[in-house]
Amino acid sequence: MTPEITGQQKATGHQITVRTRRGGMRVAAVWLVLMSVAREIERVRIVTSSESGFEDLTISFAETFSGSLNEVLRQFKKMAWVATAELC
Repeated sequence: MTPEITGQQKATGHQITVRTRRGGMRVAAVWLVLMSVAREIERVRIVTSSESGFEDLTISFAETFSGSLNEVLRQFKKMAWVATAELC
C-alpha cells in the first residue's frame, strides 16, 4: 500500500497526480501521455519526499477544460513504474 498523496491543492477534478518510487519518475513518458491535452495544462508540480520514498507529479488543468481526463488517467495506471495515479 502506498501512502496518501500529500500537499495537493483543493480537489477540483482538474488535476492528475502521478506517484512513483523515488528516482522512478519518467518525465518523457508522462509528457507523451499528456500530448493530447497539453494546451489545457496550467501548472506542473513535482515533489520528492525522502521520508516517504516517493515522487509526486501533479498536473493542473484549466478550469474551463471540458474534456475528460479519464483516458489520460487510464494510460498512467497501465504503466508499471507508476505506483498510483489519481484524479483530484
